[in-house]
Amino acid sequence: MPLLSRESLSRLVEAHAGTGGGAAMLTAEPADPRGFGRIVRRSDGAVLRIVEQKDATPQELALSEVNLGVYAFTGRDLVRHLPGLTNDNAQKEYYLTDVVGRLVAEQKRVAALVLADEREAIGVNTLVHLAEARSVLQHRVLEEHMLRGVWIEDPATTYIDWGVEIGARTHVQPCSVIRSGVKIGEGCEVGPFAHLRSGTVLADGAAVGNFVETKNARFGPRAKAKHLAYVGDAELGEKVNIGAGTVFANYDGKLKHRSIVEAGAFVGSGTVLVAPVKVGRGATTGAGAVVKRGSDIPAGETWIGVPARKLDKSSGGAPGAAP
Repeated sequence: MPLLSRESLSRLVEAHAGTGGGAAMLTAEPADPRGFGRIVRRSDGAVLRIVEQKDATPQELALSEVNLGVYAFTGRDLVRHLPGLTNDNAQKEYYLTDVVGRLVAEQKRVAALVLADEREAIGVNTLVHLAEARSVLQHRVLEEHMLRGVWIEDPATTYIDWGVEIGARTHVQPCSVIRSGVKIGEGCEVGPFAHLRSGTVLADGAAVGNFVETKNARFGPRAKAKHLAYVGDAELGEKVNIGAGTVFANYDGKLKHRSIVEAGAFVGSGTVLVAPVKVGRGATTGAGAVVKRGSDIPAGETWIGVPARKLDKSSGGAPGAAP
């Protein structure tokens, strides 16, 4: 039951302490009992026993309260009763639930706490159940971020894993996916259709736009990659601009390599940076440039061409000799 909350478990422990040595259990009244055992109570409301679905009578199957399999027992009572369990039932199994009936027979109190939110009782036995549970967990994650001041424009199409940090005033636009291990500062912009993978860090004011994928990439303050880019294993300085269609070619078939783009640099549209490379402070790459592996573009220079090389302004803008 992945949706079970810390608060419900705390209530269970407190209820067990109030039984004076009996037991406590969590129950629910879900719209679909789907295989749960039913709670049989006496006329005064006290728990009498638990009956598994396959052993239940039609009258017992009509009961709305179900057993969730979450208990708090006194250890010595559990150890004492376990050897006496039998498999005399429809499934020929040894039911832990039979311990409840045995404790009641000894005049010990069994407290049953009905969950206020039945969604906590969602069990996962199929991929359909898994999708149901994930939907509820996703809603909780998004709600926590929004309550902290994150503007999630369309929660229905936004997917944020558990373990993501997002600063206030950040705007997450529709159809964005943010994976666990991502850290986003304040006043950032993400999406639409952005995919931020583990290891991505956005400093305050950074922007990752539509159809941009990032992985193990650090964006400095107000750095941006707004359109159709892959930024992997990269370090971007302050106010760096990554043009549309840029690819950080970080994988050589065996190893990943890291590239550095220093503050104020402008990477032109369609540039391919074959890692590892360094683009110096305030440097520029022309549209469609292919920056070879191991290249180090000095600060302020402009490199163009395939392979990219320094722009020779004295020759009317033609590339200089290949490095």
